[in-house]
Amino acid sequence: MSLHSQSVLDKQLTVDFRQQRLDKTLETLSRMGDFYFSYSSALLRRDSLVTLSAQGKTVRQILDLLFHGSVEYKENGNYIILRRAPPKPKEISTPPDPEEKKYIVSGVIVDENTGEAISRASVYDKHGLIATLTDEDGFFTVRLKNRPGSAALSVSKEFYEDTTVKIEPGANQKITIVISPLSTNRRMVTISPNGYLPSDSIRVELNGDSVYMRKDPIRVQMTGLGKLLLSSRLKIQSLNLRKYFIQQPFQLSFLPAIGTQGPLSPQITNKLSVNIIGGYTAGLKGVEMGGVFNIEKKDVKGVQAAGIVNIVGGHVEGIQMAGSHNIVLDSFKGIQAAGVCNAARRHFKGLQITGVYNRVTDSLDGVQAAGVINTARQVSGLQLAGVINITHRLKGVQIGVVNIADTSDGYSFGLVNLSRNGLKELSLFADEISPLNLAFRSGNEKLYSILLVGYDPSQDHRTYRYGFGLGHRFKLNKKLSLDPELINEHIASGSWDNFKYSNDLYKLSLDLHARLSRHFAISGGPSLNFYNLDKKLPEKALIPPVYKGYHTWSSSDYVTGWIGWHVSVNFL
Repeated sequence: MSLHSQSVLDKQLTVDFRQQRLDKTLETLSRMGDFYFSYSSALLRRDSLVTLSAQGKTVRQILDLLFHGSVEYKENGNYIILRRAPPKPKEISTPPDPEEKKYIVSGVIVDENTGEAISRASVYDKHGLIATLTDEDGFFTVRLKNRPGSAALSVSKEFYEDTTVKIEPGANQKITIVISPLSTNRRMVTISPNGYLPSDSIRVELNGDSVYMRKDPIRVQMTGLGKLLLSSRLKIQSLNLRKYFIQQPFQLSFLPAIGTQGPLSPQITNKLSVNIIGGYTAGLKGVEMGGVFNIEKKDVKGVQAAGIVNIVGGHVEGIQMAGSHNIVLDSFKGIQAAGVCNAARRHFKGLQITGVYNRVTDSLDGVQAAGVINTARQVSGLQLAGVINITHRLKGVQIGVVNIADTSDGYSFGLVNLSRNGLKELSLFADEISPLNLAFRSGNEKLYSILLVGYDPSQDHRTYRYGFGLGHRFKLNKKLSLDPELINEHIASGSWDNFKYSNDLYKLSLDLHARLSRHFAISGGPSLNFYNLDKKLPEKALIPPVYKGYHTWSSSDYVTGWIGWHVSVNFL
């Protein structure tokens, strides 16, 4: 073996390796040439076996024989740095445009540190609104318009620095673009998800110290409808281009990425947006109409209307209308109307109206009106539902068949009103009408509802009754309260069949309520009654026995009044 040159890569060596490990081979070359190799451990298969014989060859030539062009070499002092050689761009099969209005640029995107090809990187022309993704081998092809002056291609990839290179227009060409990974002087650890953090966030720590929160900028893509309606290429493009946003006056699209703004539409905020079937844009400051769906990555300010669904990843201020669903992943201010469901992730201020379901994940300061169900974490306004209202904390008003609040400081109007800190009371009571009656009170002391049923089994005074009422509890002390109640009852005398007649009793009672223990109380007091007979009632039932024996007064043959009484035992 002999040494002939002082230059590192040009030093001449004579070597003869027989089935020797690659790492041992590099160590031998390093010792013979009096230099050092520097390379990433992931670059080479160090246990692979080498058989090589070379006489009077330079180090560069020996390395060429070892790696067959897969590794490139850079000399730095007494070091030879080994890096993966970038792949060569593919040949372009598309011939040039005969009118030379467009030209083709193809190439490969590589990592500056490793030399490896970067797949799924975004390559785009900001001025021409043209974009593509690199394939699994890092290759791309774009067709650019032939414009005066130089053109530019930008490359974006998550966890890499954005890079822009100039292109000489006019001729088809092949290029290699090198991009640099984002770097930090300290070790980075990413944790996702983390305890109380939302699923669209991650916490980044450097050496154990929490540095920042990064909320995913494309939350709309994580929704069920976003996953269904948006292609994987469009989602990757949006993730890569999270820092690039521009504004345009108008866009027209048939489907996401198929329109006047192409695959860059999720990065553009428009004043007027028209989507024949559906579109995906960065935001809206004006008017948007969609035949089926509209999807906005960020904020909306204006009017948004869709045949089926609107999805917005940011804040909405204005009017949102959809035939089926409106979904807003941030706060909302304005009017939200949908045939099936409205949803706002954070604070809602305004009117939310739907045929089925309204949902506000945070606080409601306005009106929810739904055919079936309203939900909100905190209600400072009004919930109006055909069936059920649900909130964690009620500061406003609920109107529905069933109202549920974990904590109630407001007013609930419904057949059943349930809250953890509220009033829930089952009463067995007797009055002048019937001795066997059952009532259920629910709500809070400010306002509670009353459901009651009753029955008098005696042959001469047989009576059936049911009713609904409202009450308020005035606290006198810890044990005593005064309860005024207003109740409307429907009464059938003699036979159950007489419920088909409108015999209504209106009762105003005033009860003294005494709490004897945590779960037991008694109450009783007088009542003022007005009984209205149905004019269609048969003659034999015109004078029902419900108030016989009491001093009565009448305003007509069908309206009678009297003073009654009430006594009950109550289970709390």
